[in-house]
This record gives sequence, structure tokens and C-alpha cells, in this order.
Amino acid sequence: MTMSNASSGNQANTTTQLAEQRTDMAGDRTRWAADRTFWAADRTLIAWVRTSISMIGFGIGIGKAGDYLATHDLALDSYHGLQIVGSAFIALAVLGIVGAIIQNARIERRLVAQGYGRVERVPLGLGMAILVLVVGIFGGILIFL
Repeated sequence: MTMSNASSGNQANTTTQLAEQRTDMAGDRTRWAADRTFWAADRTLIAWVRTSISMIGFGIGIGKAGDYLATHDLALDSYHGLQIVGSAFIALAVLGIVGAIIQNARIERRLVAQGYGRVERVPLGLGMAILVLVVGIFGGILIFL
């Protein structure tokens, strides 16, 4: 074996190793992109949760302001209007959460169908969304009590 044959064999082996390393790195980047997509979906869901919490609080506050006005005989005509506006805020918040949960589930289902698993087994954002949904429903009931 001559020197040129030995160096050509090493060069081919090195080229193959480099190609395998690049393929592995590309697979890692694809996996990281899928992880980022999961996290982006969670951030979007949590943003909807944050918005819904604000809307629920605002709706309950408006409804309770109507209660205050009614108990002190101040502007009795606006009492029912304030309850309707407060209930509308809570209903929009609940619809927003339900829509966000559905959107999040679709994104995750699509990623899982492509072979990418979740980063964590129990998604915290989804759990928070469900809890806020329950609070919103009870908040809507609270206005009328």
C-alpha cells in the first residue's frame, strides 16, 4: 500500500464520519425545532390563560359593582346591564380558554403524529388552562348569586 492509497482511505473514512456527524446534528436541530414548537404552543396557551384571568376578574368586578349599586339603591336601572356586561366578559374568557385548549391540542396532535414527543409528560399550561376554565365557570355563576 502506497502513501497516497493510505491517505485516500483515511480521507474517505473522515468524509464518512463528517457526514454522519452532520446528519446527527441535523437530527438534533430538527428535534430542537419540534421542542421549540411545543414550547411556543404552550406560551400561546398561557397567554390566553393570562388574558382570560384578566377578563374573568374584570367580569366579576363589574357584576359585583352592579350588586353594590343595587343594594345601595344607586342607579338601579344599570344593575342588570352591569350583570350582563360582567357575564359577557366571563363568557368570552371561557370561550377563549376553550379555543386555546383546542388549538393547543391540534398542534400537539400534529407534532406527535410526525413522531415528536412532548418535552414533559404533563403539560403545565394545559393544567392551568383547565383550572382557569373551571374558575371562569364558577365566576359566571357567582355573579348571579
